[in-house]
Amino acid sequence: MFRQNMKAKILTDIPLVVCCSLSWVLFSFILSIVSCQWLWFSRSGSVITLAGGILAVRRLLRLGVKGFFHSQHTIDGGHYVLTPDEIESNRQELLDDRATYIGVCFIIIGTMIWAYGDLL
Repeated sequence: MFRQNMKAKILTDIPLVVCCSLSWVLFSFILSIVSCQWLWFSRSGSVITLAGGILAVRRLLRLGVKGFFHSQHTIDGGHYVLTPDEIESNRQELLDDRATYIGVCFIIIGTMIWAYGDLL
């Protein structure tokens, strides 16, 4: 159980996923310049696309399948004064929305790099 939660926690860390994927693209870009073979940069588009997919499904990775479907079918009126759990839940939902937006952008950019990056 702990290993599954740890893996999901790593994949739901937005700055980590963004930094790792952008670092890979930068490394591939520099390698392409040095080697004059732009296929390395083109292939890095797949990493950006994969990172975008991970970010786009952050809510599913964070909650798990059962938790995700439960959250989609539950209506919670909340409290007049928010509890710490509700505050954290609201914060995570905002992060999920941001991650989805970033993920879709990464999917588009990564696909363009993957498709046309070797034409440089």
